[in-house]
Amino acid sequence: MGNIIKFQKKQQLCPVCGSENFDVIISPWVEEADPTKLYGAASGIRGTQQLVSCLSCGMIYENPRYDAEAIIQGYMASQEEEHDSQYSMRVHSFYKTLKKHATRIPPKGAKVLDIGTAGGAFLDAAKQFGYDAYGMEPSADLVERGKSRGLKIEQGTIENHSFEPGSFDMVCLWDVIEHLPDPKSALSEIKKLLKSNSILLINFPDIGTWQAKLVGKRFWWILSVHLHHFNRATIKDICARTGFAIFHFQQYWQTLEFGYLERMAVHYKIPLATLITKLTPNFIQRIPISYYASQTTALARTSK
Repeated sequence: MGNIIKFQKKQQLCPVCGSENFDVIISPWVEEADPTKLYGAASGIRGTQQLVSCLSCGMIYENPRYDAEAIIQGYMASQEEEHDSQYSMRVHSFYKTLKKHATRIPPKGAKVLDIGTAGGAFLDAAKQFGYDAYGMEPSADLVERGKSRGLKIEQGTIENHSFEPGSFDMVCLWDVIEHLPDPKSALSEIKKLLKSNSILLINFPDIGTWQAKLVGKRFWWILSVHLHHFNRATIKDICARTGFAIFHFQQYWQTLEFGYLERMAVHYKIPLATLITKLTPNFIQRIPISYYASQTTALARTSK
């Protein structure tokens, strides 16, 4: 109960433009006051947030919200065995994506940093691609999993790390920016880590897709762990305000086992998911499925 008493939700300014003016667009329908439950797993909880839309720039974000200390504590204590169970599938997806973007990203031999690297699947793919790859991850459990695979990962956040300024040719945020308590400040810190004319890769759940608009408040990426909900316009805006110029957008397709996708659908309370999962034979659950779930990859260059 200590965390519930200690932490209180507070009003937030727009994370992109700093405006205090907003309209409420989604009200919560699930009550959960414990930050360790809200932020202690990547899958999060649905229906716990009040989401607002900034009247100045259109950014959608959680408001009010617990402060950064509560959120980071939840991330650091996170146990992600289920997420890590798809490690080889995630490596495969990342490697295919690197090959797809090969003409737009730094060449082999470049030094890259993956922030929020989880168990290191992207680092594994980056090594196979020919990069000198480093990772940063707040979860102690996932850091140990990554290190056991021989990967270079340190436990920490963008506000607390040991990397030297101007160290990297590319920094990646794979499904991370929506988790960050202060994404604008984080991007400013990331720019310090990059060499001049380097690349920032951001992969994010895109609330501007037709799928998101179709399902409204039931959009599967509206989760307690997702503090901010970007579309292409707002991700471009926040990048421009922090010294980055986006030059390419692309849908992100990944491959995961059908059974894992079923379990996630059950967790997110997708209609009929529980029944379908019970009826699915084990051999079908192990089949790799390539899918698009409203995620967008943005590539940006450092600007003056």
